[in-house]
Amino acid sequence: MHEYSIVQSMLDLCEKHAKDRKVDKVAVKIGRMSGIEPHFLKESFDVFKEETACESATMEIDIIDITIVCKDCGKEAVIDSFNFFCPHCKGGNTEVLTGQEMHIDYIELKEEK
Repeated sequence: MHEYSIVQSMLDLCEKHAKDRKVDKVAVKIGRMSGIEPHFLKESFDVFKEETACESATMEIDIIDITIVCKDCGKEAVIDSFNFFCPHCKGGNTEVLTGQEMHIDYIELKEEK
């Protein structure tokens, strides 16, 4: 499960940006084709966040759909399976625009007292 190493990198990044503050929320975006299992990522985050700036943080996950563009007709489409043919012209000359990414969208820090 590569989710463990991804979470470790995320926690390191949160520590770096939080400095001496605590993190309230980590929001991530995960594409449907990224190869990352959202529930494993969240589970890993909940296990490894102890004794870090994220120990009381929640993780918000936004799933990004697969969007393609047809190089023949020029139209974009959101697809719900791994059928990469253009739903408009049925052509196979398509390119994936979204759905492969995984990134931290934002880190929300707790208010300082």
